[in-house]
Amino acid sequence: MANLNRIILAGRLAADPEVRSTLDGQPMAKFRLAVDRPQGGADFFEIIAWRRLAEICRDYLKKGLPVLVEGRIQIRSYEDQSGQRHWATEIVARTVTTLDKSPVGQATPGSGPVTDDESVEDTDLASDLPF
Repeated sequence: MANLNRIILAGRLAADPEVRSTLDGQPMAKFRLAVDRPQGGADFFEIIAWRRLAEICRDYLKKGLPVLVEGRIQIRSYEDQSGQRHWATEIVARTVTTLDKSPVGQATPGSGPVTDDESVEDTDLASDLPF
C-alpha cells in the first residue's frame, strides 16, 4: 500500500513571513496562512519553507497576499525550557504560487509556482529549528 501526505491550500498571508537560519545556515521561512471556511470564519495554518523557497517567500510575500501552497503535513514535538512537551502541526511547503494578478504580487520575476526542488528529509533539519 502506498502512502501519501499532500495538502493544497489557498488563502491569504496573515502576516509577513519570518525568516531565520538554522545552526548550519539553512534559511527557513515561517508564516501563517488564513483559509476562509465556506460557513464563515477561517482556519490558520503554520507554513514552513526551506532553503531558496524560504528566501523567495521573504522577498516577495507580504501580509494579505493571496497564495496557493502545496506541501505536506508535518507533526513534531519539542520540549520548552521548562521541560514541558509541546506538539506542532505545520505544512512544509513544496511550492508557493501567488494568486494576485498585479506585478507587485508576483512571487518571482517570472510567472508560475516557486518550487523547493531540493529533496532533504526535514527530520534532519528539525533539530536545528530556530523557533
